[in-house]
Amino acid sequence: MNIKAYLQLVRIHNVVGAAIGDLMGYLVASFWNINLIKLVISIIVVASVAAGGYVINDVFDVEIDKINKPYRPIPSGQVSIRDATVLAYVLFGVGVVLSALLGLLQFVLALLVAISLYYYAKSIKRTGFYGNLLVATNTALSIFYGGLAYFQGEWLIRVIIPTFYSFLLTVSREIVKGIEDVKGDSAHGVKTLAVRLGVTRAWYIAKLLLVFILIISPIPYLLGFNFLYLIFLSVVWVYIILTILQSKSIEGAVKGRSYLKVAAIAGIITFLIGSFPIQLLHQRFFLILILLQLPLL
Repeated sequence: MNIKAYLQLVRIHNVVGAAIGDLMGYLVASFWNINLIKLVISIIVVASVAAGGYVINDVFDVEIDKINKPYRPIPSGQVSIRDATVLAYVLFGVGVVLSALLGLLQFVLALLVAISLYYYAKSIKRTGFYGNLLVATNTALSIFYGGLAYFQGEWLIRVIIPTFYSFLLTVSREIVKGIEDVKGDSAHGVKTLAVRLGVTRAWYIAKLLLVFILIISPIPYLLGFNFLYLIFLSVVWVYIILTILQSKSIEGAVKGRSYLKVAAIAGIITFLIGSFPIQLLHQRFFLILILLQLPLL
């Protein structure tokens, strides 16, 4: 067995990203009040279903990849179509079955996402913008699933914000990617927004989504996130998005997509820092000071 080929097949870096998204969703929803068993199960569910989606995508894309990406594990012969198909179903199965340990809602959501990933790979991805919306939805749901795994107190209010941000950011990124690939997509009949409306209008919609993110970005602070959220937001996230807003060409889409990936990482860090119960640091700091002074009394 070629382990490297299988890691490429499941797109391990993307799977790790989905797992980190789930982790962030759980920590934000719980304000770092961790039930380790629930958290671990949730991460395994998201990672397994995501990996299954990437594998089945390569199974359906094998003929295209023979031309465009002959180095991929299936077209290069490192992994057979049969083995890849079995692996995809096993990964889907593991994720969906484990989700039942978390509850009925968690099971239903995992099942629906697995089904949507299958049909995305089979046909929906070729519809262009509708495929982009499904990608954005499933990306955002990896965050939401972490909150759903916690499922206590004000979990929904806390997790819905980064979930919504992730959805808008991913839609914007997919639009920008469509601008970057507009010539090839147009030639192959892929109906992205850039193909349907033109590059200028596609940029306008992508930027509008980013501006909307900036407008609503203070909301988490008003809902109880700590002051570090605002600091990190203003220093990093605002700079990245304002930089992207200056782009307006096909060539600018290449840089824009890279900046949006950085913005996604910065968003994860911002929400993790912002949701951390900083008052605990204060309490522990003063406790340590008291303990250090006891020998002097």
